[in-house]
Amino acid sequence: MGIYLTCRLRCLQLTKLKMSFLQLFKSREQGAEGNISHYQAVSSVLAGNLGTGNISGMAIALATGGPGALIWMWVMAFFGAAIQYTSCLLGVKYRQKNHKGEFVGGPMYYLRDGLGFKKLAIIFSLSTIFGAFTVGNLAQVNSMVLPLEKLGFPPLWVSVVVAFFVALVILGGMKRFAQVSSAVVPLMAILYLGAALFILFTHADQILPGFKMIFSSVFGSSSVAGGVLGFSTMKALTTGFDRAIFATDAGTGIVPILQSGTRTKEPVTVGIVALVSPFIVMIMCTTTALVLMITEAFPHQELKSTNMVAHAFNIGIGEPFGSIIVIIALVLFGYTTSLAWASCLERAVGFLFGKSFIPPFQLLYICLVPVGAIMHVDFVWILADVALSLMVVINLIGVAKLSKEVISDTQTFFKETGNEVGKRCV
Repeated sequence: MGIYLTCRLRCLQLTKLKMSFLQLFKSREQGAEGNISHYQAVSSVLAGNLGTGNISGMAIALATGGPGALIWMWVMAFFGAAIQYTSCLLGVKYRQKNHKGEFVGGPMYYLRDGLGFKKLAIIFSLSTIFGAFTVGNLAQVNSMVLPLEKLGFPPLWVSVVVAFFVALVILGGMKRFAQVSSAVVPLMAILYLGAALFILFTHADQILPGFKMIFSSVFGSSSVAGGVLGFSTMKALTTGFDRAIFATDAGTGIVPILQSGTRTKEPVTVGIVALVSPFIVMIMCTTTALVLMITEAFPHQELKSTNMVAHAFNIGIGEPFGSIIVIIALVLFGYTTSLAWASCLERAVGFLFGKSFIPPFQLLYICLVPVGAIMHVDFVWILADVALSLMVVINLIGVAKLSKEVISDTQTFFKETGNEVGKRCV
């Protein structure tokens, strides 16, 4: 689907990337409707994207798929951006106002109102609710408390504090979430990315060999850690695709839910701005992967997930400052991801059951935060994968069925504004 949309939209995710950044900070359009700015909308999306997938996820990707997995992440993110553009355009086109006067939208709305697929809209909403409780709540909280526990912080007390701060935001609605994410996301991105770039700068002579290793590992098998572990092309490909979906949420339908409240007059502009988030996420993932490689932390297979990244940052910056930066970033990433999923939960519950059911579900979401601190999350992730897979499949049905509509709207918009959609793909 991503390849088809990329060709029909003439590589819009590449040719209009500059426009997406310019639109990001553009002043309010005349006649625009919505509750949050483009910047707040993208910050809300990044609040969900910049999670554990950018830290522990990259360690897992290199450990299981080898350096070549990163190439396939780029490929998936590139084609996934076309899907993201399409779904965000549809999310705004078919959005409605809720009881608070806020604009709400997403796959459930364009499945029901654009295609008349009411049952699929219901299943998607149920999957979103399930995903919020598993991916957005239990798994994120568990990822936050584990590294803090090693520093001597009691997991239960940490989770209670997290629950308090989650409650402060989600009970305030989408506007408060957008305000918090627009403040926290730049802070955590600067902290983590700044430290990673410092490591790359101090190891500049190893960057090119790192990229050489990445490209040489794309096809065939490569030997890692003295030949102990080999990675096939298929393993690198599947791992890269899985990590890209998890990191960018491309195709899951989460992004159009979060961006449906954007102040705009034209749905196309929201789709264009949506191209920013997968680009930034891939920069974060690539930087993390290079740090793991040039510090020679990634061959240490005994180091799992976040511990591998913390070890790499300790090598690059010095102990214990490197691991502290990783832990702070992980906590902030996990917190904002939990908030993003809570916002999606509110939208899905409102769609299915109405406004009166939203507070009980929000209360349950808050109360379950401490549970994530004490439970084993392997089973939770299995359930989460089922929920995410359902969301992807159902959303792609809507995207595929309405793709001609999106292509037509895009061509009309750029003709009226005096621009071409882009150069044809070759």
